[in-house]
Amino acid sequence: MKQYTYILCFLLNVMPVVVHAQSDFDLSQRFFNEAIYNPAATGNTFTTGFYLQLRKQWAGLDGAPTTEVFSVDTYLERFLSGIGFSITGDQIGFTNTYTARAAYSFFIPISDKAILSLGASAGLINRNKNANGALVDDLNDGELYFGNVSEFSPDFDFGFEFHGFMKLGASIRHLGRQSSRNTFPDNSKNIWAYVSTRFNIIHDLSFEPTASYMRRNGINRYEVGGIFYFKKSSVPRFYNDRFWLGGMYRFNDQYSILAGFHITPKLRIGYSFDYGMRELSIISKGGTHEIFIAWQFNRIFYKDRQMECPAYRNTEYDTKEKKDRLEKLYYQFY
Repeated sequence: MKQYTYILCFLLNVMPVVVHAQSDFDLSQRFFNEAIYNPAATGNTFTTGFYLQLRKQWAGLDGAPTTEVFSVDTYLERFLSGIGFSITGDQIGFTNTYTARAAYSFFIPISDKAILSLGASAGLINRNKNANGALVDDLNDGELYFGNVSEFSPDFDFGFEFHGFMKLGASIRHLGRQSSRNTFPDNSKNIWAYVSTRFNIIHDLSFEPTASYMRRNGINRYEVGGIFYFKKSSVPRFYNDRFWLGGMYRFNDQYSILAGFHITPKLRIGYSFDYGMRELSIISKGGTHEIFIAWQFNRIFYKDRQMECPAYRNTEYDTKEKKDRLEKLYYQFY
């Protein structure tokens, strides 16, 4: 009984801090869908894709964060553009945050193997708090509001992404978000930057090291990791991944293990398990679980082994001979 009393007291003291810090949801498998954090990544897979991500943090603790993300994007070859839409929900304790956002990106061909994209998104955030029944030790605490409190605010993101021999991107988020000081005290502008590259080790195995930086609620966070991809393809440069396995490390915060596979050529599923090094993660003992599901179709590849970027097609740099030999090759394993 003393152990449970200690845990309850600890949660009551730390939960307000966590609520303030949860200004942007965490996703361990965000590298499979960067458009969630960076509008410039909208359409960067040159497919039409539907994505679903579900995350349960600190499993076993009441009021622990849960996150749901649904997004769709597509690449418009004729306009060298990507468009997308996302709906997200983030709950922690008695605070809920819901966002609907539309995104646009424009691709600028640099060469036949590199592109630069610029993107922007606009949306609406709804944050509500229902503190009825909350246990507090100071009823005069001005930071607490009892009953339902809800507010809406506009939300804007901007970013860029370079896609060539490596992937490099950055975004600044929540430029339009405003909040009353006491009810929802977080008005921070978040920053996310990332870099990754990928290379073949042998024919059926490739490796992608990654690194990212996030500034969230005034706190700097750094993460490094890598993913091994196992593929089965007759064309070495076509990354037709069948399975993947990897890990991430967030400095002084958590470890993550990622795994996934393609159920069909168009449908893939991934799972990650996070184990944190902070107090709440140790108390929960259940860790953090995340599921990623993606359905992608109309993927644009080419028979040319040099893998010209799809955004390079139909530009003034193309010749008739190049257009004739660049035939679409839809996503396949064999």
